[in-house]
Amino acid sequence: MATAATSPQRQSRRRLSPPRLLHDDELVVDEILTRLPVAAAVRFRLVCRAWNEALTSDHLLKAHHARLAAARQPELLFLLPPAAANGTAAASLYACSLRDGEPPSAAREVLTIGNLSSGEHVLILSSPRPCHGLTLILDARHCSYYICNVSTGQHAALPPCEPAMCSRAGPSRIGMGFHLRPPPWTPFEISTAGLGFNHATGQHKVVRLFKTRIGETICAICALGRPAGGPTDTGWRPCAGRVPPHAASFIAGLPPVFIDGSLYWLLDNQLDTTGGQPPAIMSLSVDDEQFGFVRTPPLLSRRICHLTDLDGSLCATVDLRHVAERYAIFAWSGGGSTSWSVRCSINLQRLPRPIADEFVEEQDVVPLCTAAGGNKKILLATGRHKVFAYDPERDSMERLVNMQEFVDIPHRHREAPLLLNISLHEERIACVHDPTPPDCSSSSSSKRRLHFRPGNKTLGKRQVPSNDYHDDRFRHLRDLFKEMAGLPLPHMNI
Repeated sequence: MATAATSPQRQSRRRLSPPRLLHDDELVVDEILTRLPVAAAVRFRLVCRAWNEALTSDHLLKAHHARLAAARQPELLFLLPPAAANGTAAASLYACSLRDGEPPSAAREVLTIGNLSSGEHVLILSSPRPCHGLTLILDARHCSYYICNVSTGQHAALPPCEPAMCSRAGPSRIGMGFHLRPPPWTPFEISTAGLGFNHATGQHKVVRLFKTRIGETICAICALGRPAGGPTDTGWRPCAGRVPPHAASFIAGLPPVFIDGSLYWLLDNQLDTTGGQPPAIMSLSVDDEQFGFVRTPPLLSRRICHLTDLDGSLCATVDLRHVAERYAIFAWSGGGSTSWSVRCSINLQRLPRPIADEFVEEQDVVPLCTAAGGNKKILLATGRHKVFAYDPERDSMERLVNMQEFVDIPHRHREAPLLLNISLHEERIACVHDPTPPDCSSSSSSKRRLHFRPGNKTLGKRQVPSNDYHDDRFRHLRDLFKEMAGLPLPHMNI
């Protein structure tokens, strides 16, 4: 016979083999789906199994992210706490686009977070940008962590974690900046957490550094999803590496910065009791979970008030606005180097008095990114929900955003109590894996959970209310130091 009957074994193998995309389907995936917004692209996974496999492949994820990154302007993400602190209130996340470094004309609601007990207890810990598409959110009142894709609303609650020691009621260095501040809520746990990504396994990892109730410093890790070629890792577990003694001087409430496979913590030198010259920056490799330290010059080490990811580089800020009218950003050269260079230095004395006064009134300032386009403007977010743009080439500054121009900020939230409410928004196709062990799902289901829902509002720009919040304490402090010009002021080559 010209044709032979297909054997049952071959028919079974053919039925079990995964469907392959036809040529037209490949064009649709590569040329159309990579151009869609993240939420729309994710919905196309339901079309068929082949499209689901294509839309979760490394090829499409990288192509989609590259196309979005090339076309998009920087977007700001702002967390608006609810006006009322009750169980039915909801916080909202708004995004606004900065086209070519120009002020935005509108803000769109991307997500609401409901079932809140008190709005000021919700914190975004993935700052200044999401970690490969995912954001770590903390409900601090209940010490509950959530992983969320802000673009799609997909989220998962992490398993309950071990309780940490609580701080005293007096002022201490917590959160961002050098300033001592009282705990924004009680009980306030001495802990810090961040989100990292392991490129080798494709796993996100939540890393929590905390002090136990007997004073021991512990590092716990919760991995999300199944590593390539390995079993699913569920729940919290101890870090593989030994926690160094210097880790005890971490700053409570201040999340680490994730860059190139490592998390970086700023340490408080005044809390270090190990002797010698204490390190200012501690690192943790997300891959092998081993700790290390970043070497910094002694003078810089004593002056760092914040760490940030500025366009992929680890940067440290030195804030001398109130004593010397200077604000500087230092960039680390990476690796095991001790080399730090001045990325940007702002001399407030050279700026017009109105903008200099407004900038110096801010208690906390954190660099976000550089603006898109040909300019080199650096965007600086503040604790009073503003964003300034500094142009180092022209030595000029302007205020781009005041969130009061879009939303009514509750009076008790006019200034961020611990961390900034402003970060960067980046759309990315990223799955959220539930890390809750199967045997804990029933017991944790009864626990209070936050509710995540996609937003549906767009707000236009408006006139700033006449009762816009002002606080001239730091301006008076600056003027006091200027009057005391005969006294030695902190000096750095910035």
